[in-house]
Amino acid sequence: MANIISVKHEEMRKNGSYNYRAKAVSAEVFKKSSFFDPHDIMQVKYEMLRIVEKDCCDVSLASKMFGFSRVGFYQIKKEFDKHGIAGLIPKKRGPKGSRKINESDVEYAKNLLDTHTKAEILILLKRRAWR
Repeated sequence: MANIISVKHEEMRKNGSYNYRAKAVSAEVFKKSSFFDPHDIMQVKYEMLRIVEKDCCDVSLASKMFGFSRVGFYQIKKEFDKHGIAGLIPKKRGPKGSRKINESDVEYAKNLLDTHTKAEILILLKRRAWR
């Protein structure tokens, strides 16, 4: 059984659904049953939303029991209300798309070297990318 759990946890780490703050989850439901896994971030989020909605638990208390802040609770609820269960899937961090500099950008930056600082050139390149 321990091997199955470690395989599950490893897979969750790979797919981004592992709760690294599992020790912060103090809700009884996660202590009473092996079905509930505090390392499963989607399950933790869902149960937090459920206890507020169905059991009329206070948001501050529920947030604390499930290892989130009040602000975190409302962000999770917003995503769940908007996207359903898929809204509980953790978002990837970092840039959302690739931005490779092209020859036109390089030429544009070279032309600015004599009149602008590197920081200013970066700002201008970012603005140019949004057009």
